[in-house]
Amino acid sequence: MHVVFFTSAFPGTAGNGIDMVLARRARALTGRSPVVAVAPVPWVPRSLGRASPRWARYRAAARRGHLERVPVLRPRYLQVPGIGPWAAVAMALGALGCVRALRRRGRCDVLFAQALLPDGLAAVLLGRWTATPVACLGRGTDVHGLGPAGSVARRLAAFTVRHAAAVGVVAHELAAMVQALGHGSAPAVLHDGIDLERFSPGDRAVARALLGRATEERLVLYVGRLARGKGLTTLIEALARLGDTTRLALVGSGALAPGLATLARRLRVDDRVHFAGEAPHGQIATWMRAADVLALPSEAEGFPNVVREALACGLPVVGTPVGDLPRVVTPAVGRLVPIGDARALAEALASVLDAAWDRAAIRTTVAGMTWERNAEATARFLAAAVAAA
Repeated sequence: MHVVFFTSAFPGTAGNGIDMVLARRARALTGRSPVVAVAPVPWVPRSLGRASPRWARYRAAARRGHLERVPVLRPRYLQVPGIGPWAAVAMALGALGCVRALRRRGRCDVLFAQALLPDGLAAVLLGRWTATPVACLGRGTDVHGLGPAGSVARRLAAFTVRHAAAVGVVAHELAAMVQALGHGSAPAVLHDGIDLERFSPGDRAVARALLGRATEERLVLYVGRLARGKGLTTLIEALARLGDTTRLALVGSGALAPGLATLARRLRVDDRVHFAGEAPHGQIATWMRAADVLALPSEAEGFPNVVREALACGLPVVGTPVGDLPRVVTPAVGRLVPIGDARALAEALASVLDAAWDRAAIRTTVAGMTWERNAEATARFLAAAVAAA
């Protein structure tokens, strides 16, 4: 069974920490089936390529390459500003020639889309045009961020679910949402794996020295996009309630960064908030070894890898009771607090910072969540999609 791993978010390099989960999923699957990643990229004229770093990256993206030992093809498509989820149509048209060529060469038995929108809708269209079975994977915001009933995005997602040969999700909490979209059978739950070799407990003093952090500070860590819905305003408000020796490191980038910096200055904690920016994937584990607690006060999640990677490093977690977090963030490994409650978040962080934690014991809670197990379940899922088509 030849798998085409279809995604608009496949990382360009091994240093991209946030999207590397896609590359790891594809790489793990290569142990079961031949895999080619097809990652459509917007076509960018030379003049626009100088307008912003994002467009420059699109223009510079190589049309062919390898990442994590997975062949990657990057066909171009015309991205029209403001068309929202309908961009999936342009994406499908741009990738059509590439998928047809793979199909002719016997290298495309199933299209495996890595989100409902836009990837899944584009894959369903490609499947219809090339007579190829399609499997879709709901991963988080592509499910719980669809908007109200009757919205265009929700209707297009429902179309995608109904016309895919198989649908999976990465978290139990997402399964009911996807099932309601398609009014069909429950989707398969395919938990992401963890790189347990990379993410493991280590010497905190060594990690802090590598990052230039003070050994005596109490370090709260956030890893992810600086975007709405992640509870970052609440996190900075909570920091203002904690002692002066407590610091916050925000590892990641996003449009919310300037507003967060302004809030930190207004609350007079700007000297205690460190905007670390994007970090190479390998450095994220170093940040987790250096930190005292991971904070993820999100308004919505599926089953975020960053939480399980932190637990694999033996790092306690303070989060919110969203998605599948209550399944892993128990009192033995951290705390859960109400969404948007800065006082409760500050109290939980203080409680975790004051407690003594056994990092080895924390790690055991996620020790079975391997990429090998994910690949085994995913291979069965895709084989069922091919059989059902």
